[in-house]
Amino acid sequence: MKVTVSILSAVAAVLMTAGAAQAAQQSDLLVNGRSTHGLPVSGAAADKVVNVKEGGSINVDCGQIVEFRDGAKTFTWKFDSAQHRAVNLAVIAPEGFANKNFTVHVSRNESEGS
Repeated sequence: MKVTVSILSAVAAVLMTAGAAQAAQQSDLLVNGRSTHGLPVSGAAADKVVNVKEGGSINVDCGQIVEFRDGAKTFTWKFDSAQHRAVNLAVIAPEGFANKNFTVHVSRNESEGS
């Protein structure tokens, strides 16, 4: 009986963790399904090009387009942030991109005021 309860507790813990991760991921989405952090863009001229190989962080202004590189892998993102807050690159990067801890700090741009 104790073994069954332990197994059920473990399964419940895994399901709650998965549910929390899914809820966190969904909280980064707007009602229309777009990310609160902006959108991927292709063929756009980047304002910044950043190598994320070593981890770290950068500061960007809302509206800036940044090309992220990790060796031969690249993706470009326009930071059109609804909340102007820091975002871990893993949240917005395509699957298979860098697993390194890299943070993007998004500030308001001049036209948005304070």
